[in-house]
Amino acid sequence: MTRIGGCRGGAVARAVWGAGLVVLSRSLPVPRKVALALGIRHLVQAAAVLRRPDGLVARRGWTIDVAHGVSMLGLAAVTPRWRGAALVSAVGAAAWCRTARPGKRR
Repeated sequence: MTRIGGCRGGAVARAVWGAGLVVLSRSLPVPRKVALALGIRHLVQAAAVLRRPDGLVARRGWTIDVAHGVSMLGLAAVTPRWRGAALVSAVGAAAWCRTARPGKRR
């Protein structure tokens, strides 16, 4: 699979994930505004990659996922109430980072 093909597949998966967060935002165990913000961020990022698979977001968008994952680890460390959701989100961010990070594919 080519890098551009891989970008598109990852972007479609990200769009589906983002849409799911938006649609299910009322029933998730986090504040609705948080779920909406994260879902919309995923949709915007996916749209940017689909529009320009060789663009800046496609090449460097993984850094957004790293920042999100690190922030969720920080949240998990200081707030017992949101620890579980934050850790799940951090793992998800790591998975998205791996999907979006450029590099050799086996």
